[in-house]
Amino acid sequence: MQRPDPTAPPVLANRNGQYLHLVGHSFGGRFLCEAVQWAARPDAPRVLGWSARATPGRPFSVDSMVIFQMAAPRDAFDRLFPSLFPSGAKSGAPLRGPLVLTHSRWDRATGFWHLRAEGSAGIGHSGAGAAPVPQFHTRLLPVHEPYRLSTLDHRLVNVDASVRFRGSARTRLAPAGAHSDFDHPESAHLLLSLAALSR
Repeated sequence: MQRPDPTAPPVLANRNGQYLHLVGHSFGGRFLCEAVQWAARPDAPRVLGWSARATPGRPFSVDSMVIFQMAAPRDAFDRLFPSLFPSGAKSGAPLRGPLVLTHSRWDRATGFWHLRAEGSAGIGHSGAGAAPVPQFHTRLLPVHEPYRLSTLDHRLVNVDASVRFRGSARTRLAPAGAHSDFDHPESAHLLLSLAALSR
């Protein structure tokens, strides 16, 4: 009720005109500054482009979410987080855009250790399993290959990053394996592609 007028200048606005609030950390702040600077250009698109319908009463929503190497059971979206993808008339979490999950067979923390602790590999090793919405499976793309809207415009996207999130020969056998090996240009390419395709 105390937000500015949604019909004010449409910089970083969704279809209904509300502003998007961005939060970054460390070097991510530079990406946000560049995104805000780009969005302020006169020729920048003014609306969000995902095909999922808006939820009435939730005009401020998450436009995309990326989780690198999620440490959770493969059926977490059925058992632990069912409100992320509500069915029917149920009101769910304000997640309007895609939930994108990376996984790598070299991730020992969510592979080897989850298998021992929970009886099955985790999402970070094998991707999401059971989920209340259809899933789309793709691979992590090199920076010179663009992501298409048809690839990322799904409620739940599993991205196989095994080709890039490998760790070194030394860390592959370490307790965590390649669990933290996502600091690559391809990761930024995925994040920035989601931001670009949402407009």
